[in-house]
Amino acid sequence: MKNMATVVAVLMFAGGAGSAAAAPVINISSEGFSAAQAAEAAFLGNLNAGYITETFDSGYTVGAQSPTITSLAGVGSFTMDLAGTGGACDTSPYSCSAGLAVLDSSSSPYSGRFDISPDNWLDSMDAQEMTISPSGGYTAMGFYMTDPNDAGGRFSIGGMNFSFSDIFGSALGNGKVFYISLYDDSGLGDLSIYSNHSNDGYGLDNVTVGTVPEPGTLALMGLGLVGLVLIRSKKNKA
Repeated sequence: MKNMATVVAVLMFAGGAGSAAAAPVINISSEGFSAAQAAEAAFLGNLNAGYITETFDSGYTVGAQSPTITSLAGVGSFTMDLAGTGGACDTSPYSCSAGLAVLDSSSSPYSGRFDISPDNWLDSMDAQEMTISPSGGYTAMGFYMTDPNDAGGRFSIGGMNFSFSDIFGSALGNGKVFYISLYDDSGLGDLSIYSNHSNDGYGLDNVTVGTVPEPGTLALMGLGLVGLVLIRSKKNKA
C-alpha cells in the first residue's frame, strides 16, 4: 500500500456507528522533526487549559528498568506486556526481560532513538508488546515516537489494529520521528503497541494528556471521517 504523508483513522465500535462518542480518532504526522513539531503544536492548540506533559526529564533514574513505569507528571502508566530478546536490550547492563527504561544519549544501547525534550525519553527496550494506560478523565493524548518500524508492528486501540506498514510505509530505518495523537470524547482507553520482531523497538517522549473543547471535537471528528474513507478505499483496492 502507498504510504500517506498523514494518516487519520476513526474507529467505530460495535453499536456506536451513529454516535460521535463511540468513535476514537488516531492521527499520525508526516515523518520528520518539523512535521512532528507542527503536529504537536496543532494538537496542543486544540486542548483545553490544564493539560499535562511528561518529558521524562526529571525524577527518573536513567537506565533503571521496570515492567511498569508510572508517569511522575500524572499522564498514566507504561507497561511491558511481552519482552523482546537477543538484541541491544540484552547488552550489559540491560536485560530485555527486565522491563522499560528511561534513557538518555549516554545510557542508550541503541542508535536512532533520541530525546525530544532536553534530556531523556522512555524506551520500549525492544518490547514486543507495550501498553500505554492514560490517566482517567482525559479525552486526548499525544506523543512523539522515534525510530518506529525498523521491522514492522502495529497499534491496537479498542480492539482495532493498525499496521505500521499502513501508517508509516515500508521499513523506515533508524532515526525517524513522528507525532501520534489520539482522541476519544468518551474517555481514553489503553493503547497497545506491538513489534513484529524480538529485537526491534522505539522511543516515546513528550507524552501529553488533556481534554478537547467541543469545536476541537468537531474538527477532529471531521478529520477522522475523511481518514475512514481513505482507509476503506485502500482496503477496497487491496
